[in-house]
Amino acid sequence: MSTLLSVADLTRLLDPMFDSMLTPRERQTLTVRVERISDGHELFDSDILESGSAWLRWAVFGEDGGSGALQLAGDTQEMVLSVQSDLQDFLAETTFAWGELREPKDLA
Repeated sequence: MSTLLSVADLTRLLDPMFDSMLTPRERQTLTVRVERISDGHELFDSDILESGSAWLRWAVFGEDGGSGALQLAGDTQEMVLSVQSDLQDFLAETTFAWGELREPKDLA
């Protein structure tokens, strides 16, 4: 069964992960948007997400990255960990954090 989440709910779930994975300077420059995969249309805070229909796009210090499709059929913690993994891959390939392995300080 899919978990019903709005874009605003998703943002609240992901904020602690972003806080944990990014330095304060990086966090200040972070921009995040949720897009529908089918057409790249940016979704609003009130839009309800369907599993596998949207992904996250972000920029830090002007470098663009993003997640794979957001899978909401399982536990929301699994989805957060998946986005975290995508963020780690992004960070390791950026000019400002090249090769760094970052572990979350505390997601509890």
